[in-house]
Amino acid sequence: MRRYIPSSTALKCFEASVRHLSFTRAAQELHLTQSAVSRQIRNLEEFLSRDLFIRLNKRLVLTSTGAAYYKEVVPLLDSMENASLRMLHREDEKTTLTISSLPTLASFWLMPRLAEFQKQHPQFQIKVRSLDDAAKIDHESIDIILHYGGDHWPRAVSHHLLDEKVIAVCSPNLLGKRDADTMAPESVMDYPLLHLSSRINAWPDWMVAQGMESGSFAGPSFAHFHMLLEAAKHHMGVAILPTIIAEQSLLNGELIAPFGAAVDTPHEYLLSYPADKADLEQVVTFRDWMLNFH
Repeated sequence: MRRYIPSSTALKCFEASVRHLSFTRAAQELHLTQSAVSRQIRNLEEFLSRDLFIRLNKRLVLTSTGAAYYKEVVPLLDSMENASLRMLHREDEKTTLTISSLPTLASFWLMPRLAEFQKQHPQFQIKVRSLDDAAKIDHESIDIILHYGGDHWPRAVSHHLLDEKVIAVCSPNLLGKRDADTMAPESVMDYPLLHLSSRINAWPDWMVAQGMESGSFAGPSFAHFHMLLEAAKHHMGVAILPTIIAEQSLLNGELIAPFGAAVDTPHEYLLSYPADKADLEQVVTFRDWMLNFH
């Protein structure tokens, strides 16, 4: 059955002409001549048996019919463009693996490992999303969840990923002329203490692990680990950070740990996935690879 649809060229010329209210400027945008655009509009008007523009000397005025048609046509053009873009980006031969992870876990732990996984398993198209709110997890669209222990989801299978260790770190400049090698855990009280707002027990727990008596915990507080890390780098004070976050900055000398070795916390990081996806190739492959990565 023949569809009663005008040419796409005519529709593109119409859309551009409405936006510019000028055949000349529409032609420049579409890399056509002014006469070609004018001809396309005339063909469209004949096709619809309606005037879409009123031509007043060198000015264009959109008719009410033209305005109504424009309102209906533009969403259709947008949908056609989006569908085409999706096809251009589609990789039919690949299976998608969608991972939702805590932002800090993804940035400091997952990314250094993900490149190697992709190299070994190029058949998967990887998508990484930020796990900001457990309540908003869409089990239909997510294959793997990397998260902090204690957060569990119904109908999910979970595996221990790694234990959490934390360490007290600061910028070398914070110590001034003091020798980092001679510092004792108690020396931390000589400096401002930096806090993560969601972990109010971080400093008290660290002090207990060091055999110290609790003191004053006054100091700046930050909403995210990224902020806390940067504050420590910029000499604002001493921060308690998970070793997976502090590791790279300790290796490159941006941070030092003069107040003692890392200590264990009762927390862990988990790898989870919906139970109904337990047999999916991409889930099984990623799970096995990640749990055995060294």
